[in-house]
Amino acid sequence: MDAQHSRGHIMHKTYSGQSLTLLDPLLSRLLSIVDPKIEVMSGYPANCSVWLTVYYQRKSRQWSYEWYDRVGYHRPTELGSSMECLMREVSDRGASHQEHLIARRAMAESVFFEA
Repeated sequence: MDAQHSRGHIMHKTYSGQSLTLLDPLLSRLLSIVDPKIEVMSGYPANCSVWLTVYYQRKSRQWSYEWYDRVGYHRPTELGSSMECLMREVSDRGASHQEHLIARRAMAESVFFEA
């Protein structure tokens, strides 16, 4: 009877919070494979001394950015005034012309291209 009772029984497994945190890096890695970040623009925006990289994820249609704000990596004084925009379109990472235009427009609207 016990064999019959256990047959067809669905086991539900629960995971502790610690297990989920261990899975987070794996899930994050899988998402980056399925919907990779495409580097569209990078450089020093106007009025900023910190390096900025702009990304686009095509499947989710999400824009994101990363500021590289580490000691010793700020805009070199040799590059002149921080009022000048030194952002460039990244052409070797797969971004399309349309994605470059959208990123450039978004940067202009956010005053990062202004001098």
